[in-house]
Amino acid sequence: MGPVVMRAAVAFLIGAVLGAIAGAGGMLIAFPFLFPLPVVAEKAPSADAASVLGTFKFDETAPGRDAVHWANGTGALYRVGDAAVLRFDDNFEAGPGPNFWIYLNTTPVGDEVSFNADAGRVKIAPLKSFTGGQNFALPPGLDIAKFHTVTIWCESFSVYIGSAALPVR
Repeated sequence: MGPVVMRAAVAFLIGAVLGAIAGAGGMLIAFPFLFPLPVVAEKAPSADAASVLGTFKFDETAPGRDAVHWANGTGALYRVGDAAVLRFDDNFEAGPGPNFWIYLNTTPVGDEVSFNADAGRVKIAPLKSFTGGQNFALPPGLDIAKFHTVTIWCESFSVYIGSAALPVR
């Protein structure tokens, strides 16, 4: 093989590797837009079996929000027997993205820095949908009064999505 052919082969290999990396990264970002999670319409806990501990609203002025990373809507905390349930109401919406998780934070959270500074945060569950009512059972024995904020966090990119101050403290 001559030097020109060798350079062309190396350039082709480098281009193939870079193209594969860019394609995989682009698909990770594009996937939730191309194949969004189905809308969830879970019912709120029954008034006969549950009591509302308080309501909350996602902070639409948080400094960590932008045109891609956001969450809007309202929710509530419920007591159902000995268990607690965190609920996002039917008006809940979030900008789509990969691998969103719900956390409870012991301190106010409004961006990546404040989220990462909270050593007492607890990971609750993956977000079920980018829209609609959804219920999340909180771990047994969790003292809700210790937590200040519910936060949606993108695990894949370590990015703040949205948060709301909890009513019980």
